[in-house]
Amino acid sequence: MRKIHFLLALGCYVAFVIPQTNAWAAEQKCPVALDHIELSYAHQGGQSKPQLRINFGNAAGKQISTITFTLSILDPSGYPHPYPGDLVYRKGLEADEQKVFVWSLAQESVDIHRTGETVLVQEVEFSDATSWKDDGSESCELTVDFHPK
Repeated sequence: MRKIHFLLALGCYVAFVIPQTNAWAAEQKCPVALDHIELSYAHQGGQSKPQLRINFGNAAGKQISTITFTLSILDPSGYPHPYPGDLVYRKGLEADEQKVFVWSLAQESVDIHRTGETVLVQEVEFSDATSWKDDGSESCELTVDFHPK
């Protein structure tokens, strides 16, 4: 009889607690709309310099002061390698405003044989002194993956 009660309790836990926990993590609303990312090379002075272009917009409904992005570069097999350092946008963004911003990247940190990239919004600071941080659900992520599958 104890075994039946234990299994019944375990079934209730699995049916009600675990889905609610996962649903909560999946519901984190992203305050930044990532529209497009592109890693390319600028050719200046005989050198090729990698640069990352991000098209993004304010979906928070209030003014953003700072956005911190992280970048991972996909190797030829499609595995991500974190770029050493965050990419920070500090120019502010009004509610519903769209921006295109370009970061110059360290050449030694970008494999020319990469097969894509992933950009994640890690943190957003608002002008009203509040903030938003990714809770681990990576709800603000955009990936470009062109490795052969």
